[in-house]
Amino acid sequence: MKLIIDHPEWQTPKQRILLGSITLIFWMAWFYLWIPLISILAWFFGIKIFEYHMIELEGYKDLIALLGWYATAIILLGGSLIVWATYNIQRFKQSTRRNSRLEVSVEDQAKYFQVDAKDVRIWRESQMVVIGHNEILQISEVNLLSDSNPVSTTIPGDQQN
Repeated sequence: MKLIIDHPEWQTPKQRILLGSITLIFWMAWFYLWIPLISILAWFFGIKIFEYHMIELEGYKDLIALLGWYATAIILLGGSLIVWATYNIQRFKQSTRRNSRLEVSVEDQAKYFQVDAKDVRIWRESQMVVIGHNEILQISEVNLLSDSNPVSTTIPGDQQN
């Protein structure tokens, strides 16, 4: 079964815009969450933004007032995760959902990737392997890396642009 996550080119422009927008929003929220730490670090290194907002404008009073809301949010989120985990433990405690991985033979792997079984054996024994793919996702190049000598193999019959 082929999944759309493995083939982003299958996404419609509408899906790409939606997913890109969601990603952008969450990155902006992530950076927003770092602002207090950045302010403290800037204050530590001599920039007076923190001192101005927290001391002169008495921002610490608002911070103290918000700590209760922050604690409430943390407790609600943590509690919901605990409830969800407990529910899943109760629901799935009788079923074994995790299965061991099937052992794939060298011949099956070579047939799937349309390469020689002898090459697959060599690749499996290597500690570091960098595999290049062409436009139609076939293996086009394999680099076996080691501390002493990198070895490069180009797959015969591959068309490189």
